[in-house]
Amino acid sequence: MKLLYVLRRFLLKLYNFVRPFKDDRLNLFLFVSIFLFLIYSFRLLSLSYFEKNYWIGLVKKQFEGAIKVSSERGKIFDRNGIPLAVSEKVVSFYIRPTEIKDRELFKKILLRDSKTIKLYLEKKNSFSVENLKSIEEKLKPFSFITADDISRAYKKNFIVAKIKGEDGKYKEIKVPFVWLKKEVSVSKNKAYQAISMLLRIYYALSGENRFRKKYPDLVGFVSEYQRVYPYGVGSVVVGITNKVGEGLSGLEYLLEKKKIITGDVIFLSGQRDARGKVYLGKEASIFLTKKKGNNVVTTIDANLQYIFERTLEKYGKEWNPNFINAVLMNPYTGEIVAAASYPFYKYSEKKTKDFISKLNPRFITAPYEPGSVMKPVVMAAAINEGLITKDSVFECPATFKVGNKVFKNEFHGKDVKLRAWEIIQYSDNVGIIQVAQKLGKEKYYKYLKAFGFGEKTGIELPGENPGKLRSWRKWKDVEFATLSFGHNILVTTLQLAAAYSVLVNGGYYVKPKIISSIVDEKGNIIKRFPSIKVRKVISENASKIMRRILTMVVEGGTGVGTRFENYFVGGKTGTALKYDPKIHMYSKSKITATFAGAFPMTNPRYVLVVTVDEPEVPKNMLWASKIAVPIFRELAERVLLYERVAPDKKEYILEENGTIVSKEINSDFTLKNALHNSKIAH
Repeated sequence: MKLLYVLRRFLLKLYNFVRPFKDDRLNLFLFVSIFLFLIYSFRLLSLSYFEKNYWIGLVKKQFEGAIKVSSERGKIFDRNGIPLAVSEKVVSFYIRPTEIKDRELFKKILLRDSKTIKLYLEKKNSFSVENLKSIEEKLKPFSFITADDISRAYKKNFIVAKIKGEDGKYKEIKVPFVWLKKEVSVSKNKAYQAISMLLRIYYALSGENRFRKKYPDLVGFVSEYQRVYPYGVGSVVVGITNKVGEGLSGLEYLLEKKKIITGDVIFLSGQRDARGKVYLGKEASIFLTKKKGNNVVTTIDANLQYIFERTLEKYGKEWNPNFINAVLMNPYTGEIVAAASYPFYKYSEKKTKDFISKLNPRFITAPYEPGSVMKPVVMAAAINEGLITKDSVFECPATFKVGNKVFKNEFHGKDVKLRAWEIIQYSDNVGIIQVAQKLGKEKYYKYLKAFGFGEKTGIELPGENPGKLRSWRKWKDVEFATLSFGHNILVTTLQLAAAYSVLVNGGYYVKPKIISSIVDEKGNIIKRFPSIKVRKVISENASKIMRRILTMVVEGGTGVGTRFENYFVGGKTGTALKYDPKIHMYSKSKITATFAGAFPMTNPRYVLVVTVDEPEVPKNMLWASKIAVPIFRELAERVLLYERVAPDKKEYILEENGTIVSKEINSDFTLKNALHNSKIAH
């Protein structure tokens, strides 16, 4: 008792000392308020800091059946800033079939039935033609929805979502939520107005009380992003996304896997009721960070890509081949300026069962035996090693035996003498076999590897095939001989483009690339992709010699069909018979035709490789000079015109009297000491 008395006296003295007001009631109110504030503050601190993880875990258990919605992906641009792939804002409509009692009425309103709208206006005593048209206009966003869409949604009734239980196992639950129409190009404002009007009409005519419904939003929408391809080119490079915005092929697939162009995932969360069903809230809750995917700038020129695709399509429809590839590359930087493969998917066409096959970048995925386009590689290696010069003379008999195999030269039974450069000009097999024999198996193999064969180029596209190159130790003499003119080796069109870049760029193997930079939403460059000189393969002098040799193929050899009046063009044809497993030998009616070249040759700006696989043409056309060369010429001509490249064979001068005269330049670039003069085509 004494202790209580002492405590009471102490509290009274303390109260008299600190009391701010004379009125005890005001003091009591103040102290109680302070006490409650302290309790509230302590509890708030506890919830937000000390017990944070516990409550977040509890909330997560209450949100189940998350539905993924596409987020905004970054844009893909060509080298000049032309958009190749962008995300367009759209809305996706959903309905709750289980909440709709009068489904027929609801369907009529969605389909903007005039009689139903008129009935609503009459009930409101406000019917007029103007009001009827006004409501029809407000409901216009539903014009994209068909009767079939509604019937499918009614039939489906709900969606099934998989959730992870407390035991760690996944189970399926029913969600009374069905997509009515995905990715409709309508503004959020108009979509909201349309939904508000629809619900107003439905509740007025059905007599249902919306306030008694647990979820009165019988129809709603979610903002999404639809992937569109405004320029409509480059499907085999850019790729495509599926219905939920996931990359299926090309850069869309690769950049998503590397998490470069994808924004954060959007989820619609739903609450679980006592029966285990999941419901979306009145206004489907969206958890989304503001960060979108980064933009990507490619090395592709959209205009040249369009030219390439339309040119390949023209010849593809005429010859009906398995495929046609064309790759345009900057030999000094490795930039892929255009890359097309026919047949290709057009973004405007309807998706059929085989549309995925049209997205196949066959210039990296379809290796083949290249044929005589490999001869310049042999020649460059031998010249670089100092084993021969461009003017070395070779005896090329009509027949030449290696092991148990007899090879024929290209001069129809005549024994001839050829300089080294003429072997390439006339594409003589006997001559190039002898050059390869001087080089030897091991050295030839090392050069093939140095030129990039048998390995992936590392281009930023999925699905690249490394081709096939067996170890030199496994080569028999006959196989070694055929390897010199492009058999018993599998290469891709892009590998050839990279190899021919070595021949004309001073001797460096430059890594091919199709991505220039990654840019954020504000235009700041996050990462540049510089040109990479991987290794030195041949000397500068050997490269200069090969430019002149390749030019002679066009000026008077098997590639004469690509000869231009104002430009030096160089390259090499390749006509490879295809192995037919049915007859266990090479077919005489199935070929792969290739032309690989560069232009303008005095200072090459571009390397272009064209591959045509199994064209359906008459036998007299089964030569690369008749198949690949015309395509190469047309594409090269368009590139030169588009880029306004200055001529390197002739220059034009405007004289004082107004006449234009031409003058030959770089006339000493071609080789003139030939031992043979013949016109043949392969």
